Amino acid sequence: GCAGGVAEEGVMRVSHLLLLVAVCYLCCAVAKADPSKLSPVGLRDEADIEQQREEAISKLEMPLEKMKIKDLKNLLQERGVTCTACSEKSQLVSTVRENIHLPAKKEHLKKFANMPQQAEDEEIKAIVKQMKEKQAQDKKMMDMLKAQGIDTKGMNFGGGMGGLTPEQMEKLMRDTPK
Repeated sequence: GCAGGVAEEGVMRVSHLLLLVAVCYLCCAVAKADPSKLSPVGLRDEADIEQQREEAISKLEMPLEKMKIKDLKNLLQERGVTCTACSEKSQLVSTVRENIHLPAKKEHLKKFANMPQQAEDEEIKAIVKQMKEKQAQDKKMMDMLKAQGIDTKGMNFGGGMGGLTPEQMEKLMRDTPK
């Protein structure tokens, strides 16, 4: 159906908008990078990495061994590191020590969190509205067919969003990580 195609177009527009924002962000991050602080990929030696680890540890408020487990896990999470095998605090401390030199990603996420959401929310509302209109149209068509004695069980008028209701689609779009 036509309305289904419009809804799919709207989803594509939102997807393209999100992709465009991500590409712009990456381009800005690369453009702002200080070339003197970048090292060629693969050319760091273990001594450089160890020095970075020691510098990062020296900036912490307390030694890793005295930190709470929650704080150790936060240090890993900020750097995008998970430790599923860490069942003991000593394993967490060791994993944090190995990865403490990695940049904390929290600052980058704050930039995204402050971006305006209104345009995206309006677009989602428009898509959901179109889906609801299509759903009402399909119901009207089903009712007309039933009134003429036609069995409509299993009938689908197409153009849907993979069998999702407008409410499910809206929730999916809102819950999708940005």
